[in-house]
Amino acid sequence: MSSVILTTVGTSLLSNAKRDGLVSDQEILRYLAQDPKKASAETNSLLRVLQPGDEIVLLHSATEEGRKAAQLLQEYWRQQGVACGLVEIAGLAYEAQGFVDFGLKNFVRTLAGEIRKAARRQREVIINATGGFKAEISYATVLGLVFKVPVCYIHEQFREIAILPPTPISWDSSLFVWYADFFEWLSAGEGGLRPKAEAEPRAALLPEEAQVLLEEFELDGQAYLGLSPLGEAYLEAFKNELEQAQSVPVYLSSKARRSLEALEPATQDRYRKLLERLRLPNRALISELKSGGGDALGYPKGKVDERLFYAEKEGKLYVFALTRHGPEYERFCQEGFYWRDYPPQDFTLWEG
Repeated sequence: MSSVILTTVGTSLLSNAKRDGLVSDQEILRYLAQDPKKASAETNSLLRVLQPGDEIVLLHSATEEGRKAAQLLQEYWRQQGVACGLVEIAGLAYEAQGFVDFGLKNFVRTLAGEIRKAARRQREVIINATGGFKAEISYATVLGLVFKVPVCYIHEQFREIAILPPTPISWDSSLFVWYADFFEWLSAGEGGLRPKAEAEPRAALLPEEAQVLLEEFELDGQAYLGLSPLGEAYLEAFKNELEQAQSVPVYLSSKARRSLEALEPATQDRYRKLLERLRLPNRALISELKSGGGDALGYPKGKVDERLFYAEKEGKLYVFALTRHGPEYERFCQEGFYWRDYPPQDFTLWEG
């Protein structure tokens, strides 16, 4: 299968050409064509991983130098017959506060979006984190880890490319399951920010491991709270898990379906989100089997109001009942749910 190589772009091409007194676009393109490995860190790494049929996406900063370097690299690859696109990262510039507050967050969102776009096209993804700001390279590596795609890196002085394979270490998306309402509320603010005075009381209710994903920002003299670039990386990975999980079929018992349809719209929407999150691969970690036994697990455990009971069979999820945290949930836990009480025809596919 051919790959999409998502490549961060720096200005090494312009710096190297300038040392040789080359300034015009045509001079730099000839210089690049003569020795592409020497001319640019990006071509040095790409030539070592590019395979026939692959395409390149160049992610560049919102600076004059970043745009020029990316455009020249695009022209070179097109001359080689390689499909090559450009994506500019808004806010990724030399202005320090904007770079931290918005540039890195936009970089994370954009790179994650390109990973998902390639996946929807059923293309393999490689992140080539060679060029660009050092912080870009760091967060590109983080995204490679949480999205489980390989990351390659090479320095101009190195002869060999280093490829970090998809990590076998999984990350825990349960924070975004437990506190989805808060993160959705935060992301819905303008620019993904909420006034600090408004957000701080709600953020104080989060556990420490969730609070470290937040960061204070200053805009027009006002303090705001939003996700840090690392928080954005994890949120994007969570969104990707949700998207990938949509293929997992969920079946509702007739009882569960009647319960869902009888709810008022706002509550029904909360259960719809709960059913979507049930599809996530970490469901077993946040499920529980109480003393009553049976064939179904309670989901999710913890301080969550909306609950359900489900079982997994042959890659499909079967929901026996919807309930709420409280006496009814505890009663269901004690009584348990059993396959023998539910004929197969009692379950119908939930369309979402």
